[in-house]
Order: sequence, then C-alpha cells, then structure tokens
Amino acid sequence: MKIAKQSLIAVAAIALAAFAVACSPENVPGTSPIPENAIDLNASGASANCYIVPCGSTAVFSAAYKGNSATEAIGEVSSARLVWQEAPALLTELYYVAETKQVVLTTSETAGNALVAVEDADGNILWSWHIWVADYDPEASLWTTPDSIEGQWSFMDRNLGASSADPTDVGSRGLLYQWGRKDPFTSAVAYTEQDADYNYITDGERTVYDFGGNAISSKPYETAEGRGSFEKSVLHPDIFYKIVSEDGVEVYASRDWKDVSDDDSWGGVSFSKTINDPCPPGYKVPVFDEAGNSPFAWKDYAAMTWDSENGGAVEDGQWWPAAGTRVNYSGGLDLTEASKYGGMWIGTAGEASSDLVTYPTLYGQYSFIMNSRRMYTRIQKDSRAQCLSVRCVTE
Repeated sequence: MKIAKQSLIAVAAIALAAFAVACSPENVPGTSPIPENAIDLNASGASANCYIVPCGSTAVFSAAYKGNSATEAIGEVSSARLVWQEAPALLTELYYVAETKQVVLTTSETAGNALVAVEDADGNILWSWHIWVADYDPEASLWTTPDSIEGQWSFMDRNLGASSADPTDVGSRGLLYQWGRKDPFTSAVAYTEQDADYNYITDGERTVYDFGGNAISSKPYETAEGRGSFEKSVLHPDIFYKIVSEDGVEVYASRDWKDVSDDDSWGGVSFSKTINDPCPPGYKVPVFDEAGNSPFAWKDYAAMTWDSENGGAVEDGQWWPAAGTRVNYSGGLDLTEASKYGGMWIGTAGEASSDLVTYPTLYGQYSFIMNSRRMYTRIQKDSRAQCLSVRCVTE
C-alpha cells in the first residue's frame, strides 16, 4: 500500500511538471501534453530542421537532437517559443513536453511559415525549426530531371517555404537562405530596391507577427549584424549576419556570414544530408553528384518560357520564380521590377582560389533564374552571406 501511494505521488508529480511546462509564460497551454490526434512528424524515423504541417492540424516533433542528427543532443530545454510567423494566429498553440522531449503545435487554416524554437531556463535559444504550414504532399508532385543528362534528381515542385506552385501567388517565391544556414528569412511581397547606402527606396518587406498577433520587425536589415558564427546563428536564428568592414577592411575576408567556413555545411563534400540542411525529412539541398554532375544541367533557355508579369521561368511545367535576394552587405531585399532575377542555391561550394591571401572569398554556387540565355543556363557563384532560394530534392 505504501509503495502504491508513492507511485501515485510520483505520477502526479510528473503530470504537474508537464502541466507547468505547458503553462509557462513562453508556452500556450495545451489541453493534453500530447493530444491523441497529433500528427507525428517523425513517424518516418527521420528528423529535420523543417517540417511540413497541414493547415488546421495538431502535430508533434522531437526536440531531443539537433537537425537530422540522432546523436547531437540539444540540451536542457525549458520551454518552446515562437520566433515569428507570417500571419497572425498561423500557429494557435505551441508548447514543450519535457517528459518526451517533444514540441506540440496547432496550426490554423491559413498557409504560411513560422519559426519556432526551444530555449533553456534563461531564455537562450538552443535550437529552432522552420514550420511550413501547407496542404502539400511533395511526393505527389515530384519532378524528376530528364534522363538525357548525366545524373538525375527529383525536385519538389516549389521553393522551400512556398505556399503554392502558382505563378500568380506571391507566396510561390518561398523563403530565402544564407548559404549553409538552416534557418530562413522572408522573401519580398512586392518589388523592392535599396540605394547605394542600402536604405530602401521601395520597401517590399513582409510583416511577421508574434504569438499574440502583434506585428514585429520583419526587416532583417534593421537588426543585421557582422561577425557571425555558427553558435550565434543558433542563439539568434532571426539575425542576418552581413559583411561588414572596419577601417576599410572587411572583417571576414572570406565574405562568409560566419567566422569559420565549412564547405560541407549543406553536404557538398559528404554527399549526405547535414545537421544544417534546411529541408524537411526525406529531402535535402541539391549538390553536385560524386561524378561532378550539376543538379541544374537540365536547364535549357530555348525550352524555357519567361513569365514577365509574375517574374519567373517555366520549364517542363515547373515554376521557377525570380524571388530576388537579401543583399550580403545589408540583409535588405533586392527585387527590382526592371531586372527580375533570383537564384537557387546548390550545396556544393565554389572552387576556392589557389591564393587565398590575394583572393580570399569563399563562394557558394547557385543556378540563376533570369531572362538571359547566359545567366539562365550557367552555374553562378556568390558570397555565402548572400540570401537566395532553395529547391529541395529527395535524399
């Protein structure tokens, strides 16, 4: 009888602890630690930095390990919190269950993107995830590159974070990423342009919101910082790390967004999905294959139709929006109406100079989306601090 009473007390203590976590200031109360109808986002056995969650649903995912790792523990999590969301009440519920080390969330009927995180008892972010709210099954509309070229890839039919693949939908532009980084930034909702000092002439920024539905700063250029690092990017997933100069000399001569560059940040060396990969389970950033074949070798300017009204290319029925960029020196958007362009990052690093003292820049490679024969078909390279689109492929 004594043992039974102690067991009952222990069970009650666990239940109270779970309820306390769910009801902490940084969490929205849940009616149950893990609702019975919750979709298990790790049901396939895989975890990731991004999860596709259907509109109007409740879902749960593991917050035990970083990214798609099964060994790198996140640490002592105290609570979950919303960093930003693209629409008020996009997420209607969000909390952490300590006993199972899982995050529970509920989405509204609206499609969009959110960034959620788990934090320690001091409020420091330990890891974050992109929640892609959409009624979208990637497998149902995969596009596989022609077998007439060397190598073969199966692409999603839309950009990472896109609310649709409809050219008339501004949401089809998806999100923007610094090369090798796991967390996204919003793209332009209208044409936007900066002057020579990186101040907006035309502001096409998207408004984002906190959990209470209050508009918060959606302009990364206003909070952008120099001297980035991997550790800082984990603590501050919403901070854009820009190229800065001191006394006329660029702080990071590599023009990377972080102090220590890594050519394998997105699997370009290992050919495996990495801990920083921003794609959902079963998908990854495209890289050159081991034979050196490009995932964008299929692009043919003569076979492409340019949509000047919506800004983008259509080839083989696939929509490739000119989503613009966030500028590496500012974090501000650049998507001018006169020169519509965009780029799709490739996880393979650009070839480094043989003389890094004289030519220290380390590049990421990308495929241009632009109405130009030379630009459309050629693989380009840019500094890793630049922010471009991602189109995921199957693992």
